[in-house]
Amino acid sequence: MSTSADRVVVVGAGVSGLAVARELAPDYDVVVLDKGGVAADTSSRASGMISLSLEPFPDGWATFALDQFRELDGRGIFSFAERETVRLVPKEDAEKYTDEAPTGGEFLTRDELLSQFPDSFGDLSAYGGGLVYDGTGYLDALDYAMTLKWQAEKAGAGIFRDHEVTGLCVDDGTVTGVDTEYGPIDADHVVYATGWKTRELLAEYVELPVRPLRWNAVVVEPESPLPDDCPLGSEPTMRVYWRPTRRGDVLIGGNEHLLSDPEETPMGVQSSFRETVLEDVAPLLNGVAGGTIRREDCCPTADCASPDGLPIIDAPDEAPDGLVVVTGLHGRGVMLSPVTGRAVRSLVTGEETPFPTSGFELARFEDRSADFEYRSHWD
Repeated sequence: MSTSADRVVVVGAGVSGLAVARELAPDYDVVVLDKGGVAADTSSRASGMISLSLEPFPDGWATFALDQFRELDGRGIFSFAERETVRLVPKEDAEKYTDEAPTGGEFLTRDELLSQFPDSFGDLSAYGGGLVYDGTGYLDALDYAMTLKWQAEKAGAGIFRDHEVTGLCVDDGTVTGVDTEYGPIDADHVVYATGWKTRELLAEYVELPVRPLRWNAVVVEPESPLPDDCPLGSEPTMRVYWRPTRRGDVLIGGNEHLLSDPEETPMGVQSSFRETVLEDVAPLLNGVAGGTIRREDCCPTADCASPDGLPIIDAPDEAPDGLVVVTGLHGRGVMLSPVTGRAVRSLVTGEETPFPTSGFELARFEDRSADFEYRSHWD
């Protein structure tokens, strides 16, 4: 086990890197480096939708993450708004759920749904009802990131923006630090939390099966604010989700797709997604069909996909001792960040985690190439 004198360098100051720093800073000399800003890339555009109970995660991941969000609520500038989530069920599929709903969900008919949420929904004539889940909610991703940063710094971490890491330092199969644009920094452990770029950055040491992923989102201001109890929601045939915001607007996201070259792909929400939002999604919510788009977002560069849709959080056997990788979060980086932070702590310290970690291991992939099809959250 490491000692409190050990230094950990975390490469990447997104939500994942900040969650790692928060976990390790009380016991280690933690330095976080990012060539840009803090939470300035993909993390800054995250939807903040926390739909853990709907995700195909191993037992324990959702429970741990939810407990962490609840415990952090009210600290710093962070707040976690717990709301139910409704996954709409088309008429033709409604009979599948009348006797038994998926684990964790409760099926309500359309009339029951409209009765339970009388001021939230609009035209649901194409739907037989919806699956209602609890243990879900939303947060402001930037507020969350800044609170993680504040807590990590209070515990002694140094977090530096505009400080590019140019390489990993290795001696006789063991990590000794990193090279940066300002010179080398010694370290006993180095954690790369650099998204899809991790594959290229560490290609000399380990092959990682990850690809860049982009999604779209728009924020619509309704004709009148959504009610305080408006649930989060999703529509599986269009593969979109939505959540209310604290000012009564609605954020609508989806249309995930892989990119071959994010840096050469024009930024901006695709026109087809914008049309889907305005023509097909907005009428589902009360007053949103007549609303106004106030903001459009997509990942500034890209998110990061893995072949099976689950992250890689590991100290791979073939990598230098002391190297930890965090990648392939598959659009779930914010909601899994408490799990990510604790999993990395376990890899550094050897401590046990309160949840299984075998699903994070790189060894689960025989094929390490980046030539794979996108595994949608909806499949």
